[in-house]
Amino acid sequence: MNIRKMTAGDQQVVLDMMVTFYDSDAVLCHPDAAVLRKCVSDCVADSPYVEGFVFEVDGIIAGYGMTAIGYATEAGGICVHIEDIFVLPRFRGQGIGTAFLAFVEDRYRGKAVRYRLEVEPDNLGADRAYRRCGYRELGYRQLYKDV
Repeated sequence: MNIRKMTAGDQQVVLDMMVTFYDSDAVLCHPDAAVLRKCVSDCVADSPYVEGFVFEVDGIIAGYGMTAIGYATEAGGICVHIEDIFVLPRFRGQGIGTAFLAFVEDRYRGKAVRYRLEVEPDNLGADRAYRRCGYRELGYRQLYKDV
């Protein structure tokens, strides 16, 4: 398995995966296609705020992940938000998501003081996997406002 930065040539396959992911029960929010296209575009444009990665198995893109950089005042430093982790169904259960979490921690070692992700309450498999990797529940309710 190989994890690499997303490139312009990956945009359509990642967009197709994002549509599948955001149409699923794994997420509570369902952005429209224009928003998803912008996310992929920002990933390949070297935005300072978001990075995109693809997961390859035997040269086939098996999934993707995105991270965003923020600051955690509670922890006193850089917080890496793991925005998306998606693995195609036929590649699930092979440790790809866990490998991505380890990859992210290694990539930001010495820079980040916190890693944060979200999981939908009914996504029990993902919740168990994240907890095995050391993630704990914050217990906050999140509020947001789109502009």
